[in-house]
Parts: sequence; C-alpha cells; structure tokens
Amino acid sequence: MAKEPFDYELDALLQDLHQMLDDEVPPAESEDPVLSGLDLEALPEDGPVTAADVEIDYARFYDEPIPDPEPAPEPPPQLQPEKPKYWTQTQRLPKHVAKLAQNQEKAYADWLYEQDQRPAAPQQTHHRSLRHWPEEQEEDAPPPRKKRHILAKLVVILLLLALALLAVVVFVLPSQPQGASALGARKDGVSTILLVGMDAGGMRTDTMMLLTADRSDGEVSLVSLPRDTLINGGYTVPKLNGVYAANNGGSEGIEMLLTRVAEIVGFRPDGYVMIQLDAFVELVDALGGVTFDVPVDMFYEDPSQDLYIDLKAGVQTLSGEEAMQVARFRSGYTDADLGRVQVQRALLSAILEQAVSLRGAAKAPMILDMLMERTTTNLSATNFIWLAETLLLSDLDAIDTVTLPGTPQYIGGVSYYVLDPASVAQTVNAYCNPYVQDITTGQLSIRTG
Repeated sequence: MAKEPFDYELDALLQDLHQMLDDEVPPAESEDPVLSGLDLEALPEDGPVTAADVEIDYARFYDEPIPDPEPAPEPPPQLQPEKPKYWTQTQRLPKHVAKLAQNQEKAYADWLYEQDQRPAAPQQTHHRSLRHWPEEQEEDAPPPRKKRHILAKLVVILLLLALALLAVVVFVLPSQPQGASALGARKDGVSTILLVGMDAGGMRTDTMMLLTADRSDGEVSLVSLPRDTLINGGYTVPKLNGVYAANNGGSEGIEMLLTRVAEIVGFRPDGYVMIQLDAFVELVDALGGVTFDVPVDMFYEDPSQDLYIDLKAGVQTLSGEEAMQVARFRSGYTDADLGRVQVQRALLSAILEQAVSLRGAAKAPMILDMLMERTTTNLSATNFIWLAETLLLSDLDAIDTVTLPGTPQYIGGVSYYVLDPASVAQTVNAYCNPYVQDITTGQLSIRTG
C-alpha cells in the first residue's frame, strides 16, 4: 500500500525531532550529568576534594540559581532565672526563699547563690537595715549565723564576769566596823555607829544618834542623844553638842565627842559619820527626795542663821532643802527639843528606807561616792558596803527609835537634859549594845547635877 503524502511528512518530522534531541544531549561520559565533563586528571591524588578543585556549572543543567549554603542552626537560648519584681507572701516561692520574703534583696541573692550564680552588685537603697550579699563571697565562708553564736557566747562571758564581780562585792569586799573595847566578846554581826549632823556654822553637833545594825537578826535601831545632855568636863556650858567646838573641832574635837559618848553609854562606838548640812541636802536630792509625814505646820525665821522654814503638815515629798528645815525645826513642839529629836529619828528612818529601795539602790555608787567625799568619817568604803548590805537585808519598816531616858532641867538658869543612869543602861542593852556583856550603871559616867 502506497504511503500517503501525509505519512511522508510525519516521518520527516519524527526524524527531525530525533535529530534535535541528539544534538541537545551531550555524550554520556558519566552517569551523573553534574560530574560529566570534569577533568578528573586535574583532581588531587591525595587528600579530600574541595569545591575549589572542581567547578560545577549548575546553571548549565538546572534552570535555577545555585542555592546558598544553609546557615548553622543557632543554639537554643540559655534560660536565665528572672528576678521577680516584687516577692510577696502570696506568691509561690521555694521554702528557703519564702522565709526571707520580707527582705527581697537578700532573698533573691540567696536564691541565686544556691544556683551557683553570682548576682550583680546590689543597688543602694534607702533602707539602712537592708543586708546585701557581698559581691565576692567565698564558697567555704562560714554562714553569718555563726557571728550570732559568737555574740551570744560573749554575752554569757560578760554575764559571768558581772556575777563574779557581784560575788566579790557581796562576800569579799564588805568589812564590818569594829571598834576597840575592853568589854570582851562581841555579838555576831552587830555594829554601832555614831551619826552626827552639824549646824550651819559647822561647829555644833545639833543632831547625834547611835545607829545599830544587827546583820544576824535583820534589825536596825536609832537611839537619839539629846543635844542638851548634861556631861562631865570643865566646860562653860557642859552640853553634849558643845564638845566638838570646845575642842577646836577636827579630829581632836570628834575624838573628844566619842569619849563623852562612851561615858554616857558605856562603850566607844565602832565608828562615826559626821555630815554637814549641805551634804545632807545633796544626799536627799540624790535620792529623788524623801516622802515624809510632816507632823505640824512649821514656820520659823532666823536671819542670823539664814534660816527660813515654811512647811505645812501632812504627807509630802520633801526636797533636800525642805528635809533640812524639818530636821532643824524645834520651836513648835510641846515637848521642845525632845519633840525635835523624835521627828529627826523619823526623818532619818524615812531616808534610810528610801536609800535601800530599788530607786535608791540604783544610785548606790553615786551615794557611796558622795558620802566618802562630803562627810567626815573613820569608816572605809568596805565598811559602808557592809552597812548598806545590812540595811538592805533588814526590815526598815520596824526600825526601833528611842531617846536616852532623862528629864529636862534648868541648872544655873540654863536648860539641860539630865540622864537617868539606870534607865540609860536598860535602853543601851536593849537597843544599841554590840557586846555580849551587858552594860551596868557602874560602867556609866553620867552627870546628874
């Protein structure tokens, strides 16, 4: 069957197509079209083949640009602990952080430190009490609480030292006053001290009392020696309150006064304390005043002595100056000088109670220092400590206060106080004798007329 013209034309097109395809495909020297045409002899014999050794024309085989090499993957960001802006008790925090919630800066620093991280230098704040973790804290440094342990030990040591010092003061330093006498054995823990109050001129002993402290029984007594007591001796006016001045005062005057007192009571006191009016005023003021029941209205003026007294009767807190006025007042009592002596004893009792109270005990060092500087005495500081301890251990609400028995009399137109020897001996043995042996009237040298 003869071919139609159309068939001849189709065969010709197919031949032309095959020819065109053969012209486009290069000879297959390598199965990989990318590597075909490479000069293999130019490649290095040893070592790796790099992109610089070969040149591959991707564009010749592919209708797209050569892609850029993919960048290396970035490491995931390291999670850093975030500092909370404000930590409160309501937030959920670790236990060790919640305990420090009220101290935000310190808590945050502790939290970071436990994660082995170093916080930045803490910022200055207005809270002076805020504690910051130091910038350079050694890992082996002891915890801060150890300092508190050291401080506690220091406090204990200081407390022990204070107790030891107190023990020395209480059991070692105190020394009981004891005078020399031929009366023999003494009562255990009993001493008698002569208390002397001077007048404004500093030469007359207007107030004289025997203070007896019994440490064993916890008893205290005050025995008054009236200033007008008639005494032995060649004095122009033989009164007890003139002995000191008549013997030129000073040590000679006080020694003669002790001798005259020994004639009256039968023994020489274990010591004496002589106090001036200004020192008395300072003592009462140092105690913060003294609460006292003034028995009567007191009004008196004596410009020659610069003495002005104006006090109302009743319970009141007296200043040092007012207490001195009460001690010196004598004109308003029905029994004259005896009434004054009784009020003086009561006032001294109130002062002693004030001195051993809690408020007075707190001022004991200052009072002891003032007594040593502003009074005349033959007692030592350790004697004063013994007396202070004895008074503190005694019942001052039950102080025995008496006056040596006698009667007021006029002799040669002068008023005297004449003692009764028998009654004096009984009073001395009951209230102020520090010796085991009783005093008898034969041991007394009392002038009766």
